[in-house]
Amino acid sequence: MRRLLLPALPLALLLAVTACTGGEEAAEEAAEQAEESDAGAGGGTSGEAGDEADAQRAAGGFLASLEAVDGEAGCALIDPAAQNVLVEAHGAADCAEAFPAYAESLPDAEGAEVGEVVMGTDLEGDTPIATVTLVFSGGEDPGALEMRQDSDDQWLATRLPGTTLGGA
Repeated sequence: MRRLLLPALPLALLLAVTACTGGEEAAEEAAEQAEESDAGAGGGTSGEAGDEADAQRAAGGFLASLEAVDGEAGCALIDPAAQNVLVEAHGAADCAEAFPAYAESLPDAEGAEVGEVVMGTDLEGDTPIATVTLVFSGGEDPGALEMRQDSDDQWLATRLPGTTLGGA
C-alpha cells in the first residue's frame, strides 16, 4: 500500500506548495522537483550516485515544505522517530501540527538551498545515509539534515536541523 502512495507524493507536494504560497514561482519549483524524481521515493536510479541524487531531491522537497510551512508534506519526508522529536519539542498533538512552529524556529527558509551531500551507511553497511548541508539565506547554520533510505527505497529525514539528536 505504501508503494502505491509514493508516486502521489510529488503531486501532493506541488499542490501543497501552490495552495500555501499562492506563488507561481514556488509552484514551478515544486513541479520541477516532482518531474525530476518521485520526491525521495527512489527515482529509479541505482548505486551511490543515484542514492545521492535521490537524497538531494528528497532534501529539496523537505526545503520546499519548510518554505511553504506545509506540515503534511514535510512530515511525509520525516521518519516516525524524528516526527516524535518535533511533537515533543513543540508540544503538539502530531507532526503536522508541530511542523509550522518548527519551520518558524529555523532561519528564513525562503531562498534556502540544498548544499553538500555526504553519503555513508549505517554501522552494518546496509542502509544508505545522506548528511545534507542546508544553506540558509542569512548564512546561519542550524545543523545538517540527515536522511536515510528506508526499506521501501524512500528517503526520510532522521535528524533535523535545529533539533536535538533524535530519530534513528
